[in-house]
Amino acid sequence: MTRGAASERVRALLGGPEYAQLFAGVRAAVEARGEAARTVTLDGLDTCERRALADLAGWNGVPEGRVRLDLDQLDWALRQSQLGASLREVLAALGGPISDRRAEARSRKEARERMWSGAAEACRAADREDLGRWVDSLHRSGALARAAGLARREPGELLDAALRVALALPARGELLAVFAARQACDPHALDVGAPLGGLVLRAAAAVAGISDLPDSSSGRRRLWRAVGIECDALSTDVLVLGLRPEGDGLVPRQLRECAEAGEPRRLTLREVARSSLKVRSGAAVHVCENPAVAEAAADALGSRCAPLVCVEGVASTAALTLLRALSGGGARVLVHADLDWAGLRIAAQVLGEAGGIPWRMTAGDYRAALAASPHGPPLGGRPSTAAWDPDLVPAMVEGGRAVLEEQVIDVLLRDLAGSGR
Repeated sequence: MTRGAASERVRALLGGPEYAQLFAGVRAAVEARGEAARTVTLDGLDTCERRALADLAGWNGVPEGRVRLDLDQLDWALRQSQLGASLREVLAALGGPISDRRAEARSRKEARERMWSGAAEACRAADREDLGRWVDSLHRSGALARAAGLARREPGELLDAALRVALALPARGELLAVFAARQACDPHALDVGAPLGGLVLRAAAAVAGISDLPDSSSGRRRLWRAVGIECDALSTDVLVLGLRPEGDGLVPRQLRECAEAGEPRRLTLREVARSSLKVRSGAAVHVCENPAVAEAAADALGSRCAPLVCVEGVASTAALTLLRALSGGGARVLVHADLDWAGLRIAAQVLGEAGGIPWRMTAGDYRAALAASPHGPPLGGRPSTAAWDPDLVPAMVEGGRAVLEEQVIDVLLRDLAGSGR
């Protein structure tokens, strides 16, 4: 008898409704426990089903209540019957191939382990300890599984996509939609509520050194900004003073008027992106970190202040876009920030983006400022590097204290004093 004919015979003899619950319970036990399945307990069999089971197993009486069935005995009974088929052959004929749930579970577990170890290795290969912590947090929290369920995507595929985007952080100052389109091929992939966006926002927090995810739109904007991304072109701006760009456009004219009045002005990213902002070739444009410097310069120098751009902490996309435009137009960009670890990172970012030079950011400047104002806050946080002066970081480690811009405000104002033209 062919295999097909044998299967047809099994279905003809055992495919009736009186056997359905019996073989469904047996299949579930065999698939769940594999070769270790020895017995199965059946509950809720009606009279017809219990009588059919007794006939099949060769029992003298019809069982009552819950029935505990020995699978080896059932296999033997089936082999001795007119079918001459094993229990597994009967199950396959009635319900298709038998799954090995234990083997499948092992395979899934091994695949998950390969997925997580591969992501961790990618972070190590990129020397990204911050993203290594992010991957570990996704693993421990179950965030990936939840995001994959929402996205209806395989966890491994979604993790690969999130890792690819995360490795591009921090960005070089660009809009969120542009960054998403470039890194994830979808301008809305990182929007609020998007599963990929939620995973990458966690990565942004790890990169920025933030432990708690923001739960407000303003908090999310600040977090994205901390890693060089802006959510829109109107909510991000840059503070300037004494900037006198050439040209007859609306924004250049307004900036010259503000400079003549000695008043600071905020420029949105939209204004920066839509205007040609260039100063006289070779003119110095100073950069500071803290708005207190810009305010003090406006009060003390007014229209005599040299061009000053204040990045207000981590440089926004508006600030970086402006500085790139000014530098590209021939301006000399001079960069200053707090002499602490965060300040060194801010200065390094601006120097890297605008191609400028440090402004009072050497080991000698640090020692002189510390001697004049020795009671600054202790250095804390993750140490930074200073490629422009290899002696600066050792001097700061030795001094053990930060020198904030407010502590050297008089020195900075002396540098900023002049025609401002």
